[in-house]
Amino acid sequence: MTQAMKNDPAMIGIDWGTSSLRAYLMSAQGDVLDRVARTSGILNVPDGDFAFVLEEACGKWMERWPHLPILMCGMIGSRQGWREAPYLTGSAGPRELADSLVTVTTGRQKVQIVPGLQSLSFSGNPDVMRGEETILIGALALGAPKDGLYCLPGTHSKWVRMVDGRISAFSTFLTGEIFDSLSRRSILSALIDGSTPAAGQTVPDAFADGVDLATREGGLLHQLFSIRAQVLTGHLDEACVADTLSGLLIGSELTSVRRQLEDHHEKLVLVASGSMADRYRIALSHLGHVPMLQDAETACRQGLWAIAGEALGTSVPVAMTT
Repeated sequence: MTQAMKNDPAMIGIDWGTSSLRAYLMSAQGDVLDRVARTSGILNVPDGDFAFVLEEACGKWMERWPHLPILMCGMIGSRQGWREAPYLTGSAGPRELADSLVTVTTGRQKVQIVPGLQSLSFSGNPDVMRGEETILIGALALGAPKDGLYCLPGTHSKWVRMVDGRISAFSTFLTGEIFDSLSRRSILSALIDGSTPAAGQTVPDAFADGVDLATREGGLLHQLFSIRAQVLTGHLDEACVADTLSGLLIGSELTSVRRQLEDHHEKLVLVASGSMADRYRIALSHLGHVPMLQDAETACRQGLWAIAGEALGTSVPVAMTT
């Protein structure tokens, strides 16, 4: 195969979530040749015209290479998305996901959507994931351990127990969504007043204080109000409210999986990117846990490429099950 052929586009992979869209033009080796990012998450698509948004984001690629396969994962396959891709149960590696792709059509060509997975949570309740299955496949393909406790932060954070490269259980936490709601529409909103947690590698002490607050007696509902009380009584600077709230919510999430963290003897894997990776790494380390870091965006791309490879008949030796 010549170098030119290696650099030829082979597929378009799209991670289309609730708040954003990321699209990648990829080679047959899984290299990213070009990329676009939009804030056109499924909740930001006027009149549900997903075909228009796809054309706006990837139309130049689609016009130049009209026969490229297009594979999408994430909330685009939910009931609120373009078309529902039903959850799979049982064995669900790249082959099974490739066999269950859901097809939609644009005015130009067909597009396929990766289904989600359903399983039981750590507490035995039904739980679901959509998009994270692709990230997990990519993380394993990139060399992440087959046995471990995986943390995938986000709007709806996932904790996944992997055994021999298979999902044995996972639990979801509305950490990111609750932070957004409390920041915008709660008694704490006026104190935050549009500010956000500090960005960058260095997280202020207020974040660690929030993590500690989650470990104290009283529970989350009480500790949420205590943030306001601390400001009113002069024990907390108003400028630190967003960071303290972030630490409290992430700390509460970690406290909820304390038994898994303490009982699990395999590696702890944090699959995240950017400031989210920094916050969870710092919160975990603050509580005495040192995670192995895997970049979530890279893992998602790799997962899309692996599933597309199966759909196109190439061999990608990764397996998972619920």
